[in-house]
Amino acid sequence: MDSYPEVMRRVLLFLNPLLIDNAKRRAAVEQIAELLSGHGSDVHLQETLSAHSAGQQAREAVAEGFDTFLVCGGDGTVFQVMQGLAGSAATLGVLPFGTGNVIAQNLRIPRDPLRAAHLLLDAEARAVSLGKIEVRSAGQKGRSWYFFIAAGMGVHAALMNLAPTGQGKRHGGRLAYFVGGARLLLGHPVQPFALEMTRADGSVETQTACEAIATHVPEINRWRPGGDPFGCELRVAWVPPTNRLGLGHASFHALATRRQNGHYGWGGLPFPRYEIVTRMVCRPLNGSTYDPPLLVEADGEVLGAQYTAIGMAREKLNLLWPKSAE
Repeated sequence: MDSYPEVMRRVLLFLNPLLIDNAKRRAAVEQIAELLSGHGSDVHLQETLSAHSAGQQAREAVAEGFDTFLVCGGDGTVFQVMQGLAGSAATLGVLPFGTGNVIAQNLRIPRDPLRAAHLLLDAEARAVSLGKIEVRSAGQKGRSWYFFIAAGMGVHAALMNLAPTGQGKRHGGRLAYFVGGARLLLGHPVQPFALEMTRADGSVETQTACEAIATHVPEINRWRPGGDPFGCELRVAWVPPTNRLGLGHASFHALATRRQNGHYGWGGLPFPRYEIVTRMVCRPLNGSTYDPPLLVEADGEVLGAQYTAIGMAREKLNLLWPKSAE
């Protein structure tokens, strides 16, 4: 694994104002700034101006000479900042203030931000691979993003769309997702779409699925998809066409029993299926109408609808990797 020279000479603490809007969290940020300054870092604080401005803010800060970016937020804030750091010499570190904090989970970073900052002082920068996702709707020009955790199409993307303003996540935390997920399984249509998967040997398989997610990390909360953040492939989990009960059955086995790629279970209910791919394309079935539209997400951020192409990026990201994650 690649390593890089010492970092944290000029540090930008990126703050998500929605996630540090109380006195206790603000105090934690100030303590982190004092900690870093005490170890010789030139520390600056900057709030993200909007959900979609952080990437440009990061690019401008790189041009100004900042070498380290510590994100005080959740996975969504990391996702936005990452857009401006991918392919650069700058290093990104995670200080968990969010709801899911999946990146922090995979780095074995504690949920307490001050404890996390202490760990990052002794971390090394490693070049991790990134996924790249292109999204477009009918008649619209496509747009692409980098991602680190996972990306895909299906009901799980609709779950990420429950609280686009962040209010539900801030007030309900993880409970908001569990409650929202239960409501979705009861009321959201499970809609089939075309899934095209390209393997490392160039072979292409086309299937019909109702859920597909390309994972890049080993763990997503209680789910263990088995991705590799240093690898050049993605691990796709997908579910063949089924109803709400079948999707619930597949989700249960992905979380609890990890049974996969087997025959259908009792009553024809499907198990989750897994493939190692370099590229995945999801698109509407010919002649099908979708209401609501098929949603696409990456790292928990809903990016669009109807069509997505997901693969590996050429660019890498320098990520602060604590020794506790070895």
